[in-house]
Amino acid sequence: MTIPTTVTNYGTTYSVTSIGGDAFSDCSGLRSVTIPNSVISIGEYAFCSCSGLTSVTIGNSVTSIGDSAFYRCDGLRSVTIPNSVTSISDDAFYDCSGLTRVNISDIAAWCRISFGSYCANPLCYARHLYLNDTEVTNLEIPNSVTSIGNYAFSGCSGLTNLSIPNSVTSIGQQAFSGCSGLTNLTIGNSVTTIGDWTFSGCSGLTSVEIPNSVTSIGWAAFSGCSGLTSVTVTSGNTSYDSRGNCNAIIETATNTLIAGCENSVIPYSVTSIGRHAFYQCSGLTSVSIPNSVISIGTLAFGGCSGLTNLTIGNSVTSIGSSAFGGCSGLRSVTIPNSVNSIGEYAFCSCSALMSLTIGNSVTSIGSSAFEYCRGLKNVEIPNSVTSIGSHAFSDCSGLRSVTIPNSVISIGEYAFYSCSGLTDVYSYIPDPSSVTTGSGAFSLYPSNYSGRTLHVPTGTASAYQANNNWYPYFGQIEEMVSATSIILDKTSSVAFKGTTFQLVATVLPDPTTNKAVAWTSSDPTVATVDDYGLVTTLAGGIATITATTTDGSNLSASCVVTVTEDLSDFENYLSMDDVEAFHGDTIVIPVKMTNDASIISFQTDIFLPEGLELMQEDGEYMIDPSPRMTRTHNIMSDDVSNGSIRVLCYSSNYKSFTGNSGDDLFYITVKVADDAEGDYTIQLKNTLLTNTDFIDIAAPDVAANVNVKSYLLGDANNSGTVTVTDVVVTAQYVLERNPQPFVFEAADVNFDYNITVADVSRIAWMVLNPSLNVPLRAPALWNNGDRMNGSDITLAPGETRKVSIMLDNEMDYAAFQLDLNLPEGLKASNFQLTDRAGCHDFDVNSLQNGNIRALCYSPNMTAINGHAGALLTFDVTATSNVKGDIIVDGIELVTIACQSVRLDAFTISVNNPSGFNEVVAGKTIAKVEYFNLAGQQMEQPESGVTLVVTTYTDGTRSTSKIIR
Repeated sequence: MTIPTTVTNYGTTYSVTSIGGDAFSDCSGLRSVTIPNSVISIGEYAFCSCSGLTSVTIGNSVTSIGDSAFYRCDGLRSVTIPNSVTSISDDAFYDCSGLTRVNISDIAAWCRISFGSYCANPLCYARHLYLNDTEVTNLEIPNSVTSIGNYAFSGCSGLTNLSIPNSVTSIGQQAFSGCSGLTNLTIGNSVTTIGDWTFSGCSGLTSVEIPNSVTSIGWAAFSGCSGLTSVTVTSGNTSYDSRGNCNAIIETATNTLIAGCENSVIPYSVTSIGRHAFYQCSGLTSVSIPNSVISIGTLAFGGCSGLTNLTIGNSVTSIGSSAFGGCSGLRSVTIPNSVNSIGEYAFCSCSALMSLTIGNSVTSIGSSAFEYCRGLKNVEIPNSVTSIGSHAFSDCSGLRSVTIPNSVISIGEYAFYSCSGLTDVYSYIPDPSSVTTGSGAFSLYPSNYSGRTLHVPTGTASAYQANNNWYPYFGQIEEMVSATSIILDKTSSVAFKGTTFQLVATVLPDPTTNKAVAWTSSDPTVATVDDYGLVTTLAGGIATITATTTDGSNLSASCVVTVTEDLSDFENYLSMDDVEAFHGDTIVIPVKMTNDASIISFQTDIFLPEGLELMQEDGEYMIDPSPRMTRTHNIMSDDVSNGSIRVLCYSSNYKSFTGNSGDDLFYITVKVADDAEGDYTIQLKNTLLTNTDFIDIAAPDVAANVNVKSYLLGDANNSGTVTVTDVVVTAQYVLERNPQPFVFEAADVNFDYNITVADVSRIAWMVLNPSLNVPLRAPALWNNGDRMNGSDITLAPGETRKVSIMLDNEMDYAAFQLDLNLPEGLKASNFQLTDRAGCHDFDVNSLQNGNIRALCYSPNMTAINGHAGALLTFDVTATSNVKGDIIVDGIELVTIACQSVRLDAFTISVNNPSGFNEVVAGKTIAKVEYFNLAGQQMEQPESGVTLVVTTYTDGTRSTSKIIR
């Protein structure tokens, strides 16, 4: 149908300038429409539900297409929109499910179009007409464009380069979301607004620079940009900044970090982490949230699967919903005492989380906050918590024990559902009926409660037994012994800023079931205390540290801590520096003295933690003088009743120590235990310095941290050094040959909790580069475009064929591993590398699961030759009729830069010749031959009819036929 340019009505001729609403709606027989140049607008629902319409030609004068103009024209295949169109209204092409191509006359005209709100067909999305994503690669936006609408290029995965011109002032929400191929982005210096989710999911993007013109950035604008390594704001921007080279975008007015990357460092001035700030930043491995931060927003670190180290500052008061959800590499979390609430799903699916400490200011644990944290072993809920949300710890299958304080008044439904390993629950709630307990809070599926024990306060067993929300889910109930008193080892202490010291609480009587205490500080700005009584001083002032029993008795004891502003306020003191050590080491630690007065003698008590021991020689502690001591000084030491080693030094003729600048005064030799690991604090307490007037000067307590590493990274055989032996030992482990000794943590140099060819290559790199750091421990890439494959084969019983594994690659690889899963009736042998990897080390081994693992690596990281062709060959022999195909999986390659790349599995089809049957059972086949109907011998069956002649070892033959 061609719409006329004029119509005559009662003798008057009118020009057709518009097509009215519903003009041709429901004309299901309409096949094609040509709209003439006279028409300016197409009204709403003009061609609605014209299901037979396949072709539309729109004239060059049309400027607007109305609401739902072509709604449900599901037969429409293509549309050409002229450059006269400036407006396409809501739902204009909604539900045009057959539409596969939208042609817009020129990009400049397209950019002038304003789009409606929703278009649901496969190539039309909200507020935009989708350009074929495989064709949009280098987008040149003309200088006439002033704004880029919502969803304008969403999902254009082929787009690699984007330069937004200076004419553009705003970029709409999700304008470039899902442009996973985008690697280069330049934002013009006239852009003022970047919408919500604008560049979300641009995983190929490595750097972003925000110009100083930008005044508004929507939330999650760069979430899911997992490849980002650099995020900066141009100097002079009044709304945003990247202060202190933090590699992040900070909203200046609110001090909120709104977007970061794997290299971000959160500055101390930041007060909040915005929602989605690091969402799906898989390359992020370590985060230290400073004490300035008050809140952590929704999904702030959600999906950061590479995050293994997390420190949350003592000023954080709230952790938002899903803030750390899906951080599957996180092993330990300490929630500080400042936190009041833990949002729903906050740590959900942190599957590697094994250690959890919840601060004693938390009042609520949100729904599903720790759901699916299957690595958790023990959870002690502090006495401040009043509510535990539904599913809060459900499916924590590794959980063994839970402590619930008497402060809890609400436990949500299924709070501990399916915690199949839970054997002990310690409830200090005096009356279970006073607590609102949701259905199935402790239930299992399938139910088996015989191994569970519920520990309850003295005299409450019958109340719990009568409560259907508790007793049915436990095999037995036991009453606990409550505390009667609590004592601290000191009631007052003087310390200086920036030091730590230990408080010890003793809970009586000795048989008390729960001796745990909750520690609090009256002023955390002056001094904080952790869950184990370790006090850290932060600023001058007075703070009261209190320990309170958690068994429901609510007994407490306190120590008043007076903090001096800094060490310079002291004119005479001893000091030590922090040190690092390897387990089993013997280390010498200098003790220094800074003194304004002339000092002639001193005494101090050395407190060593378990795991460190002061060495002895000939029955005397190894405490050796420095040159600051004169020949007349005597130094001696011995154990004293407070558990320390007291050091006493004096001069027989009252000579002063030389110097006063903080040089070494004496040395202590310390042995580190063979099983030591982590941080150990050495303390000097009760120090007295005697001046030349024989007046004792009280010096402040001081401490030093000894960081003990239980392994040397790369030292797989625990020899103390990284050598070629460690390369071989790690390769043997990959091949499941059980080398001994073998240190898993030392061999796992890329920290992915798995030993693969990537670790073998990295250790080889470390051997060749001992003075350099380990290469970047980036997460493995998946499906980067490179591929492995193999050719299908046809194999009859008794036959042997050669199989080639092919590698088509753009990246340069130095190593690989793969697993072969052979079907029944097939065996493999004679594995060989091709010339592509002729100088590489190679080995294969049969695994416990029956697979064959092949491992290839280059000790000097030499690249595999070429970028296509066979890489590995092996022979396969059919011992009987083959039942199945060869599956090649577990494919991992390592680039010459030590980056791991994992490829998809593939299958090599093994075909049995159709119709082949052995005539005589139990005979051994000598050979199998193939002939066509002309009697010509063939190497293998071909199309048509093939005769199969089988010769047995006894000289007999059988003939069968194959039809293909």
